Order: sequence, then structure tokens, then C-alpha cells
Amino acid sequence: MRAHPFYPLALLLVPVGALTKSAQFPFHFWLPRAMSAPTPVSAYLHSATMVKAGVFLLARLWPVLSGTDAWFWIVGGTGAATLVPGAYVAMFQNDLKSLLAYSTISHLGLITLLLGLNSKLAAVAAVFHMINHATFKASLFMSVGIIDHETGTRDMRRLDGLYRSMPYTGTLAIVACGAMAGVPLLNGFLSKEMFFAETVFVTGNAWLEYGLPAVATLAGLFAVVYSLRFGHDVFFGPPPRGLPRKPEEPPHWMRVPVELLVAACVLVGVAPAIVIGPVLDVAAAPVVGGTLPSFSLAVWHGFNAPLVMSLAAMAGGLWCTCCTPGGSSSAATPGRWRCKASTGNACSKGCWRG
Repeated sequence: MRAHPFYPLALLLVPVGALTKSAQFPFHFWLPRAMSAPTPVSAYLHSATMVKAGVFLLARLWPVLSGTDAWFWIVGGTGAATLVPGAYVAMFQNDLKSLLAYSTISHLGLITLLLGLNSKLAAVAAVFHMINHATFKASLFMSVGIIDHETGTRDMRRLDGLYRSMPYTGTLAIVACGAMAGVPLLNGFLSKEMFFAETVFVTGNAWLEYGLPAVATLAGLFAVVYSLRFGHDVFFGPPPRGLPRKPEEPPHWMRVPVELLVAACVLVGVAPAIVIGPVLDVAAAPVVGGTLPSFSLAVWHGFNAPLVMSLAAMAGGLWCTCCTPGGSSSAATPGRWRCKASTGNACSKGCWRG
């Protein structure tokens, strides 16, 4: 196929359709505007099925179309161009669904970049992150639905301190946020570590060898920030005031899907080889052409470059959220510092520079 005279045309047309379907730059604009459905529908469409159709097509055609410089630059370049801007914009969203929409764009960029690296192990990591992203993102979408149902709003500028009245829901959402941020012992950490490792082992120009890990780390840092905004600003701080409804825990059966998904995040993060290893083998084998590369789903791989990148991303995200003049607040106002709740001259909730 790569030697066929129509290969360049196929490499142009097929990825364009797939990248549009998965909201990759410059075709990303439709996804944040497609959030009007009820949150269970959003969880199904925007974390597991509809937006994954594009990267799924790239994965299925990976054995046929990948392996060339053109594939690397078209697919991998588009993924890199989507990964960081999507995460950056997610940090400044005030609507919880919009935050998840832009974070989805970024995570799809991560998967696209992995598929563009022309590496079998990167393709396995892409499949792994498809599964992990569907798990934690669906749980977060449904958590947003619970919050909206119980408070009457998704606006983070109006939401504070919900942990007092919704501790069980808050715990589930915070764990899912940890998975989205790549916290150890949760499923998102494992596939993000594989992603970091693949960016480290890319060979080429010096700017590519150093620049790609830097881009990956920066995207990881932004992911920590927007995950902290969700988990901290919604559930901690002073009691909420002026909400359309008095918040309380939802009926138990409304929480069951979130409980199951968050349990999967934890189980995969703690015992990946047992819980997800056989499933990943079956899912990734057709993508790489039948013969899987050697890889390990161990939780600990030693102190190495990917771990340093993860630690740098988490430390940088915490610093941006807590230790800068801005800190963390969902009341982001572009171009100036804005406190969400303050006592005298000190901000009791933190600030955020929009």
C-alpha cells in the first residue's frame, strides 16, 4: 500500500475524515458546541463512541498506512497541535461540560499523536488510553449530570463546597479527576506513562527529541490544572450560595454507573496486568498487525524519564494551581486576577488568572 501511487492521496483524505470525526485541530471547534444532550448521552458519545470513531479508524488502518514520514508528520503533527491547546483552553472553562469537552479534545490529540509515532508500542499505548479515557471521562460526565441535577447549574463560578452536602459523589468525582490528571495507582497514570515513554524514545532532529517530551510534559501539567479545578473548586471552599436547588446526594441508582466506572479506574491502576492485560492484548493485536511488541503493565518501572515527566507535570500543575499569585478559582476573568472568595486582603479560595 505504501508503494502505491495513490498512497499520498489516501494519506491525505483518510486522515482528514478521521481527524475531523475526532475533533482534531483545525476541525476541533464542533465538539464543545455539541454538549446540549443529557449527560448520560454525552458520556456515551463524547467519551467512548462518537468522537473515538476517528481515532479508531486511524488505529484500524495503522498497519496499512503508518510507517512513513508523511504519516508521522500528518497524524503525529496534528495530534501534537491539538494536545496542548485543548488542555490549555480547558483550564479556563467555567461550564463543567465545556471543561470536559476541551479536555476530551486534548486526550484525543494524545491518542492521535501516539498513533502517528510509527511505533508498535505507541499504538498499544494509544489503544490503552482509548480504554482508560472512556472510563474516567464517562464517570466525570455522569458526575457533572449529578451535580447539575442536584444544584441546577454547571457553572463553576456558582459551585463551591459541595463536598459538605455530596461527600460520596464528591469522592467519586475526585478519584475520576485523579485518573484524568494521571495520578499514580489510577488507570490514567499507566497509559500516560506509556505516552511519556514513547515521546522520550523518538529519534530524529534534536528539536524533535527534546521538543516532543517537553510538549507531552506541558500537556500533562495543564491536565493536572484543569483536573484540580474540577475537583477542588466544585467540592471544596465555602458553602455554596444562591444555587437554584439545595444540593444533596442523588438517589443511589443514579450513582451506580459512576461507582462502577471509578472502581474500574482504581482496579486497572492497582492491578493492570490482571484486570486489563488480557483485554488490551486482544484489542491491540489487530492494530499492530497481529504480533504484539513486548511491554509491561507493571505499576512501578523504576525511576526513569517518564516518571520524571509525570512528577514534573504534577508538581507544575500543583504549583500553577496553589502557589502562583493566581492559584485555583473557577471565577476566571481574562486578563486580571479574580478571587472567588476572599477574607480581607487574603484569598481564602485562591485566585486564577484568566
